[in-house]
Amino acid sequence: MKNKASAKKRLMFIQKEDYNYLAYNLLILLDTLGCSNSSKKFRDFRKIAYLVDFINEGGDVKRYDQRDLGIIYSRAQIKKKLLHHLLVILKNKGYIGLDLNTTYRSIDVWINKQNIPKDFFDKEVFKKEIENINQLKTQVWSLKAGNMKDLTDKIFKENNILTWEI
Repeated sequence: MKNKASAKKRLMFIQKEDYNYLAYNLLILLDTLGCSNSSKKFRDFRKIAYLVDFINEGGDVKRYDQRDLGIIYSRAQIKKKLLHHLLVILKNKGYIGLDLNTTYRSIDVWINKQNIPKDFFDKEVFKKEIENINQLKTQVWSLKAGNMKDLTDKIFKENNILTWEI
């Protein structure tokens, strides 16, 4: 158990814009939401950029003040580009599947769990992240299938954060 905890810390060593940090958050989110094939996909990968901080810092959106939410929203704009690059890498390694969503002009994603080492999904190592994702599910309507505008409106606009799309 100690080795797994230290491995997790090594993943989080670099800033939150690190590819390893984003990769494990993406995979844990997809697994926890049951996004396991093209019929159970996560719509619009860009939403993940807004969720990463909540997954790691706490899933209760109500506990964040206006300043914190503004910072999370601004950071998400940077993470979107990093996530796009990460998707290509993970797709090429066979860890995820991608689908172009022409209706929403986005990329949908799901996990290829059979290609990921089984011990990666140790529920104890990522216990807090899984709890935070489950808490987010209760507060934000349709994390998996909802569109990005609805997600940003629910989390940010309803909390008086000025939003924009890039």
